[in-house]
Amino acid sequence: MTNDTESPLTSGVVTDEACKPTIEIEAGPRWSIWIDIEGFSVLWGKGDLAITGLRALMSGIFAIGTRAYAGDGERLFAHQFGDGFVIVGDFHEAALDRCAAIAVALMRHVTTAGCLARAAIAEGEFSDYSGCWPKEIRQKIEWDQSDDVVGLGSGLMTLLPVMGTALINANKLDSGNKIKGAVLTIRTADALRVSPSFPRQEARDAARLTMIDWVHATSPYIDEIVERARIATMSPDQLRASVRAYIAGQPELSPAWLAGTTQYGSLTETDDAAGA
Repeated sequence: MTNDTESPLTSGVVTDEACKPTIEIEAGPRWSIWIDIEGFSVLWGKGDLAITGLRALMSGIFAIGTRAYAGDGERLFAHQFGDGFVIVGDFHEAALDRCAAIAVALMRHVTTAGCLARAAIAEGEFSDYSGCWPKEIRQKIEWDQSDDVVGLGSGLMTLLPVMGTALINANKLDSGNKIKGAVLTIRTADALRVSPSFPRQEARDAARLTMIDWVHATSPYIDEIVERARIATMSPDQLRASVRAYIAGQPELSPAWLAGTTQYGSLTETDDAAGA
C-alpha cells in the first residue's frame, strides 16, 4: 500500500498509485460469482455454439485463476455445475470491485466467442463438507485413492466436496431475478461497495436488485485482468456490435430477453446515439 487515502465507498480500503483499491482482507463472508452461458439449452441443439461458449468461459476462468490471481489472499476457487460455474474469493473483501471486474471480464471474454453470459454477485460461506459423506463413500474414496470420483460397478459417480451459502446465494440471486437476458446482477445494498466506474441501474420492478453495466464498466482491475490473464476482450462499440450479431442469429429471443439485455447493458438505440 503506497498511500493512506480512503476509498469513497468503503472505509478502510486504500488505493495504490494507479488509484486501484488494494485488497483488504478481513473477517466476513467471501464474495462469489455465479456465471453461466445464456440460452445454453437452446444453443445445444443448434450446432457447436453452446460448447464454444462453455469452452470460452472455462478458459477465461482458468486464465484468470492461473495468471492474474494465483497467490494466497487473491486466489480463486471455481467449480462447474452444468453450463455454469461458481467462483469464490479466498477471503472477505471490503470492496467488491475486484469481484465485479472478474465477472465483467469473463462476460466480455465469452462475448468474443460469439455467445453471451449471465452472472450474479453475492457473498457467503464455502467449505469442504466431504467429512459428512456416508461412511461407505468415504471408504470407497480412500480405497480407490480418488478425491471426488466413486466407482458404481462399471459406472462412476462424481462428487463435489465443497458447498455453502456462497454458491447458494449467488445462484439464488440470479435465478430469482425476473429480468431476462445477459445481465450482471448484484444486491442493491452490495452495489454500494462497487466503485461508480461500474455503471449500474436498479431493477425497474425490484429495487433490491441492481444490474451492473458489463458493457461500459471501467476499472483498473479489468485492465489488470485482461493484461495479466491474456484473455480476449472488446471495446464497448465492439461489444454492442457483437450483441446485435448474436440477437440477429437468434430470432426466437423473447421481447423480455431483448429488453433486459439492451436496457441494462445500455445497448438501446438511444444509448447508441448518446455515445456517438
